[in-house]
Amino acid sequence: MSKIPYKEFIKSITMFFINDDVDRKYLEKRAEKLSALRQQMQNINTLEGLKAYIRNNEDSLSNLLVILGISTELFKRVISMFRIQRQMDFKTEWDVKHTRAFMLSDEKMMDKVCTLFVEGPCNSELSTNIPSYRLRNFVISDTVMKRLQNDDFLDFLISKDFDTQYNSDVSLTNIKQVENLLEKICNQKCYRLVRSPKVDPVGNGTREIQVNYAIQNEATDEIVCYVKYSFNITTSRGQSDFKRSVKDLRDYIRSTYQNTKQIVIVDGAGWIGRQSDLKDIWDYTDYCLNLNSLNQLTTVPLKWTNRSLN
Repeated sequence: MSKIPYKEFIKSITMFFINDDVDRKYLEKRAEKLSALRQQMQNINTLEGLKAYIRNNEDSLSNLLVILGISTELFKRVISMFRIQRQMDFKTEWDVKHTRAFMLSDEKMMDKVCTLFVEGPCNSELSTNIPSYRLRNFVISDTVMKRLQNDDFLDFLISKDFDTQYNSDVSLTNIKQVENLLEKICNQKCYRLVRSPKVDPVGNGTREIQVNYAIQNEATDEIVCYVKYSFNITTSRGQSDFKRSVKDLRDYIRSTYQNTKQIVIVDGAGWIGRQSDLKDIWDYTDYCLNLNSLNQLTTVPLKWTNRSLN
């Protein structure tokens, strides 16, 4: 097999990965999560109900800010004000996670924050220190409580976590497909599959190159090829990092081996959105494949040797 021309490679990219089992799993998890979330938040418009929700749910403050449409930055400023008013040691602002952790150990801060959400402008101390234009947005009103009955609205609270988990599970199925094929190839040849091989061009651990697999000759320990993969539905800065690691691996192979090849498997709509990086990756590799061309791994002209049947 010769290297797939770049234009043909682009045309065969899978934009979105479809896996019915993963889809079914997350649709069921979504329904369960929405039901549980609605149950957990049903009394958050009372001081005691809100305290219970914050104590029992790690993402409680983040969820409240989403429901109320309050920015994390504004909330951080208010918490900083509360800390300064109490003459607490102040070196830096707290994020939402740190704020909740302190509330769990400090009843005064728990009361203060919950009063902010339940009473808002009706509390004279708060209204003296926070403009009513800002303060009114913090109140968990009847209108806010009605939003909790809307599945589409509650989806905002769970979509981020679920999207990350969903993308991870779909990627794992793609990775498993790659690994199964590599294992099959190695079982048919006199080679072993090495997972996460150490590639250290300098030799002191300061510039290790992340590689997913190495295919190694069982008899001579010679590295036949290195394999890297990346599956992206969305774009990210990590794609440029991946490109650089592909180039670093190419340079390492050229300076260290005579016959070793680099195979890169990339796919997904995220790579269409980063074609400058993708084109560079294609240029740097000996063979660039996607899921639709994955079976061509069996025809890559490496130094395959048939396993003896004796």
